[in-house]
Amino acid sequence: MEFFVYQFQLFFLVFSRIMGLILTSTFFSSSSINTQTKMGFVFLVTIVIFPLVYPLLPIVPEFTANYVLLALGEGLVGAAIGISVTIAFSVFQLAGQFFTVQMGFGASEVFDPMSQYSLPLMGQYLYLIFVLVFLGMNGPALILKEIFHSFELVNFQSLLNWQIVNSKYGLIYTFSNLFVVGIKIAIPIIGTLLLISITLGLLGKAAPQMNLLMIGFPISITTGFVVILLLLPAIIHFISIYVEQVVANIWYLMVDISNG
Repeated sequence: MEFFVYQFQLFFLVFSRIMGLILTSTFFSSSSINTQTKMGFVFLVTIVIFPLVYPLLPIVPEFTANYVLLALGEGLVGAAIGISVTIAFSVFQLAGQFFTVQMGFGASEVFDPMSQYSLPLMGQYLYLIFVLVFLGMNGPALILKEIFHSFELVNFQSLLNWQIVNSKYGLIYTFSNLFVVGIKIAIPIIGTLLLISITLGLLGKAAPQMNLLMIGFPISITTGFVVILLLLPAIIHFISIYVEQVVANIWYLMVDISNG
């Protein structure tokens, strides 16, 4: 009986870490997925991964309070990985925010059922493209693969060395890179819309009788969508490279945390 209790305690440690990831990571944490489904998925993944990570698990403390703290620490490790993934993948919503107003959609927002808050229209459009490419790349499996590697590299004690913040691939780098990548995605569209605005300004000076307010918005919206359609193959290619880069950065971050 004691053997089964001990194995269950180890099983719950793995369950806690995977639950922390699922509840915080992009796509998995969607509020449109009910809690029962999430917990069932966590339980299924734990069953699959438990025999693989069993030799890497810590010794179960004798005192209940120490075990509870250890389980909470495992959950925090999974949550830290999930938050890093979510921040990195928010870049596409941010990129859409940069040119939504210039296109004429500044007053329009859509409710995102995955994140449960309103987003700019073009940010949601780019994010949906990302989700489709992410699923096509088997992205959820890549994230779960990283949680498996985390058992080899990261524990709660190593998380306390603050490398998750101070590392070259830590949260500070992720936040700063978020704006850089967002600008890279949005700059072709912003540049084109800027040229449209300059052209309309020159037309307003040359022909003041023209009602540029009536024709300006349709031109900006149409041009914006045309540019996005022309850039769509490049955007899809960029997303595939970016997802691989994010997964690699999470690996490097875990290595830095492990090395202290």
